[in-house]
Amino acid sequence: MTASPRAATRTAALAAALVVLAAGCAAAPGLHARPAAAQPVCAGPAVIGHRGSPLDAPENTMASFETALRQGADWLETDVQTTRDGVPVLMHDATVDRTTNGKGAVADLTAAEVAALRVTVGPGPDEPVPTLEQLLERLSGSSVTLLMEIKWQRAEDVTRIARLAAGSGARVFLYSFSSEHLRQAHAAAPDLPVVLIQGASFAEDPGDLPLHGIALDATLATASRIAAERRAGREVYVWTLDDEDSWQLMTERSADGLITDAPGRARRWADADCRTGPPAAPRGARAH
Repeated sequence: MTASPRAATRTAALAAALVVLAAGCAAAPGLHARPAAAQPVCAGPAVIGHRGSPLDAPENTMASFETALRQGADWLETDVQTTRDGVPVLMHDATVDRTTNGKGAVADLTAAEVAALRVTVGPGPDEPVPTLEQLLERLSGSSVTLLMEIKWQRAEDVTRIARLAAGSGARVFLYSFSSEHLRQAHAAAPDLPVVLIQGASFAEDPGDLPLHGIALDATLATASRIAAERRAGREVYVWTLDDEDSWQLMTERSADGLITDAPGRARRWADADCRTGPPAAPRGARAH
């Protein structure tokens, strides 16, 4: 079909106007075109900051979480233990020995005693141990998802944690190695998605637990396993992935989330280099 002279004239005028506009933007301060290589090139998995960004700040601290968010993490991941007097705090280990300047089991310390400690593991200045409530308040009303691991603890603590998360206004997914903990959490907060963690050395059977997803150790995250979980209607998050080859492999296998200690590098890679295979789809095409 041949265009009419009038249409051709309009097209030429529009093209000239776009050239002028582009030149003006290039010359204006702060309006530089983003390099083509930096454009998102695939509908990749969510980048999930494992304990925040622990290669840049002490793990599971507000400084670590804020760093991960600045670096472009889509989700945050954390761990919850409960103090002797029933306050949920963010700590991976059952004791404070490895990560802080203190000693003892979290469950044997009061909230005041934990608050007096400083997290010393990781780069940067020492940081206080956050409460769960502090992080939930920070994320309330935001689009960031918190993947929150309920560590092994008393049933009443599991219930308290789930209810606190449900009433926070934050977007929270509850996850745990314990299917029983997830049942207790689901009973207390049925609107929150639950995710079972499975590792190479420990993997409970979820039975009839209504899982939203499953978090797999990378050694378990084969293409066939991920495909089977997705056919069952479950999302798949893989841990802990800190290099480009792993990010690419799990992207090709259609994982929904990359749990990583290096969310900044993962974000840059996902925006510039990841490939789902030709043709590349825009990032965000698949909901998380």
